[in-house]
Amino acid sequence: MARLDLRIFIRATPERVWEVLSDLPSQQRWMVDLHRLEITSEQQTGIGAQLDVTSDLFGLPVVKDHMLITAWQPPHRFDVAHRGSFSGTGSFILDAVSGGTVFTWLEDFKPPLGPLGELGFSLVVGPHLRSVFRRSMENVRRLAEEA
Repeated sequence: MARLDLRIFIRATPERVWEVLSDLPSQQRWMVDLHRLEITSEQQTGIGAQLDVTSDLFGLPVVKDHMLITAWQPPHRFDVAHRGSFSGTGSFILDAVSGGTVFTWLEDFKPPLGPLGELGFSLVVGPHLRSVFRRSMENVRRLAEEA
């Protein structure tokens, strides 16, 4: 299992950061690697909403994901189950702190290709994704603080 655990301080309330994160159709404004996002369920947000997502990996739109929202707790947390190229879970967690919010992005997933995928993740893919996710989190910070 691969794990990414990233955090950033944002000078905005959890409610304001939630507005940025939970606007699913607008995630392309801040998510650096998002190539395409389509809500495929009748339910547009909240537990049970389903998304088909294509993400870029090293600039190529190759990561196909079907996500199911499994937790939706405004303005503190939402979780997804990944059921595509990578299987696992992801979470956006917002904690109120003095002067703002700590935004935590967690991903736990099983890379494809077994042990070879695990090795490739630890050496190449993981460092790349950390960089991409950090840039995305900086975009969330910028959007939330601008409001």
